[in-house]
Amino acid sequence: MSDINPNQPLPMDEVVTYKECWHNHAAARGRVIYDGCLEYLVDQDNLICACCGCHRNFHRKHTIFNGIPETQTLDRVQGMRPKRKKRTTFSSEQRNKLICFAESVGWKPRKDKKNEIQSFCSKMGMTRRMFLIWLSNNRHRAIKKA
Repeated sequence: MSDINPNQPLPMDEVVTYKECWHNHAAARGRVIYDGCLEYLVDQDNLICACCGCHRNFHRKHTIFNGIPETQTLDRVQGMRPKRKKRTTFSSEQRNKLICFAESVGWKPRKDKKNEIQSFCSKMGMTRRMFLIWLSNNRHRAIKKA
């Protein structure tokens, strides 16, 4: 029997190294010139490179995960991605009401119609911002009909 406890997560050993320098020394002049430093060498001050004198942040960071199978590394990276917000969907009845109202206000959210738009949105059960986004995304319908 193995001594690995399935309830305990595997240890995450990370080895971080810094590679070539990406400090653009001619950025002020509108040009691109790199100094050619190919690897970060630790100086007395841990944050400054002994070769080129640049801060460690200018060097490309290279992380190696030890003791973790390849699939778990991919799962960890995928888990770090931000989740996308669900798209708002409207029924065909709601869409027809939105189109009729948008035509009545001229497909533009004018300031003098702000109260009218707000009351329509509260009747529809949506925020004013949702309506404005829908309006800008569907304004092409008015252009096609004209």
